[in-house]
Amino acid sequence: MLEFKRFELSDKPLIDKYFEQHHYEASDNCFTTLYMWQDPYGIRWAEEKGVLYIQGGGKREPFLLPPFAGKDAKFLDGLLRAKEWFVENNLPFRFKGISSLMKKRMEELCPGRYAFTSDRDNFEYIYKSEDLINLSGKKFRQKKNHLNQFRMQYSNYEYVPITEDIIPLCRETAASWVETHHEEGIEDELVAINLLFDNWDALGLQGGAIKLFGRVEAFSIGEKLNDKVALIHIEKANPDIRGLYQAINNEFIRHTFADVEFINREEDMGLPGLRQAKESYNPDHFAEKYDAVYANEEDNATGGK
Repeated sequence: MLEFKRFELSDKPLIDKYFEQHHYEASDNCFTTLYMWQDPYGIRWAEEKGVLYIQGGGKREPFLLPPFAGKDAKFLDGLLRAKEWFVENNLPFRFKGISSLMKKRMEELCPGRYAFTSDRDNFEYIYKSEDLINLSGKKFRQKKNHLNQFRMQYSNYEYVPITEDIIPLCRETAASWVETHHEEGIEDELVAINLLFDNWDALGLQGGAIKLFGRVEAFSIGEKLNDKVALIHIEKANPDIRGLYQAINNEFIRHTFADVEFINREEDMGLPGLRQAKESYNPDHFAEKYDAVYANEEDNATGGK
């Protein structure tokens, strides 16, 4: 039996080692993401014979991400072991978070075995860093106008990196943001944000904040996935200050991630307003995600027994 367990900070080096073996682009392939969202989304992990398995969905709708094989293990062995796990637990078979590369490998290794469905709501938006920094050309004209208007109106603003002395101010800003938003799961997000601040150094995070009149009005938190891609975990700003979101986005990337080629700003979750906002920044491409079940429907009910 695969024994799934919680993510602890002491697990980070091991989990990182699996993710470092490939240039993954998705936030699912990042220890911090799994750690900060493990309780709201029932995320757990197990390791067996050099293969990492990640479970999500809690007890209500359990699924697995496709397995992550270490350098001395085989991806196919991981697929077969995952199949066994669904059978052992009498669960319907379901993979989620399958990248385009993983999808191709699964089709090559097991032709005709899986039926794939595009999970558009969880596609992650990947932008060119230089685009977000320079905002050049007609397609970024509106963003640049908002940014310039903010800089003109608030010429006294201060951009600062997030350090221990800034974290309490960022916590206050996050709490205020939650008070003015009432979306489902918003309290879970505040818990996740504070978890990041509680373990800032251990997680190796980087962040930036914009201060106005001594108060943090916007902040952003991220980290490098690899030498090509940086991931933005959290971005919050006072929505009543025009151009502030454009400012924290631009300042943080310009100061922190100018040396990477791409920025992952995660998915839109199918929310129309969020989708419009992310599309308006003209993504270079997506980190696509797919769901998979067995092509033979009878196999799904038994896990493929």
